[in-house]
Amino acid sequence: MDVTSTTQVTRTKSKDFTYNPDSQLTSDDFLKLFMTQLQYQDPTAPMETKDMLAQTSQLTQLQTNQDLKDTLNKLSSQMSSSAQYSAVNMIGKKADTGANGFSITDADNLKSNIPFDLYFEDDYLDATVKIMDKNGDTVKSFSMENGAKGISSFTWDGKDDAGNPVADGEYYVKADYTTTSHNSKSTILGVYPVESVRFNDGKAELKIDNKYIPLDSIKEVL
Repeated sequence: MDVTSTTQVTRTKSKDFTYNPDSQLTSDDFLKLFMTQLQYQDPTAPMETKDMLAQTSQLTQLQTNQDLKDTLNKLSSQMSSSAQYSAVNMIGKKADTGANGFSITDADNLKSNIPFDLYFEDDYLDATVKIMDKNGDTVKSFSMENGAKGISSFTWDGKDDAGNPVADGEYYVKADYTTTSHNSKSTILGVYPVESVRFNDGKAELKIDNKYIPLDSIKEVL
């Protein structure tokens, strides 16, 4: 009888076998194994009640864990979607893209101009644009007067105030200006107002400096 039972179990496993790449048991898999165990148990020595209760308890716990996992996944998805659509509230605010500088190489120095944009929050009486190295030292500066608020475009030839090509490295841009109300303000490269928001496959993209940037690429909203 024991030999026959063992053979039957082996056949059942071979017939019902499916490939599980993650090697994980679901509650349905656990229930099938449990029922197979009951079906082919030795009738002269059946499973004790305490063992049966222990296994059914494990089944209940497994199902509870799976339900909790599903709930958490749904909650995470809902929170992610909510965060994406809340991007609409950013319109009109300033966003920092984190791109407050650029790298200069020998190849760049051969170019006639390096373009960049700065955002001025107010009309200004005068402004000084500074291009600084990684140590914070100004290598190039130029002044302007009576400018209008908004985004202004500039170019840099990759040379310092003495007319010499700057060394390879990282350079950052900042502008200090005096508003028409005689207030002192500053602005840096990479900070622009959010003009609009669009959704691409459910993902929010912010229109900044006439370009669309994914929401998760924004460093900070000011």
